Amino acid sequence: MRAYLPISHKDLEGFVINKSLEVDELYAPTIHFVVENPDCDEEELEYLLSVAAGEEALELRLSEKAPGIVVALEIEKEQIGEHYAQSITLVAPLQWDQVQCALLAFQGDDELIWFATQEIELHLAEWK
Repeated sequence: MRAYLPISHKDLEGFVINKSLEVDELYAPTIHFVVENPDCDEEELEYLLSVAAGEEALELRLSEKAPGIVVALEIEKEQIGEHYAQSITLVAPLQWDQVQCALLAFQGDDELIWFATQEIELHLAEWK
């Protein structure tokens, strides 16, 4: 399952270094979310969730000029705890090899800028 984690710059630095991260909740296409959005296909559902994660990520920025950071991850069924309206909880830490990409959110812009996993560490210092 694809899930989206709004993350602070500091937490992302720690994730890059430690290759593991404990989180409480991730945006994900739960059954509840799919039922609430019957006209959306999988790609549209993922877009809606990534934008919601981007909005939350803007609240985690260090400064007004910094982007909000969202990490897209592939979650295993065994990691999933509870299902909520548009999120899941986890029973195990995230591992760096689950990261699919990073998405940057900017105030007033609905489009998120995509970075490949291997680009995250290269650009991390620019995202402060």
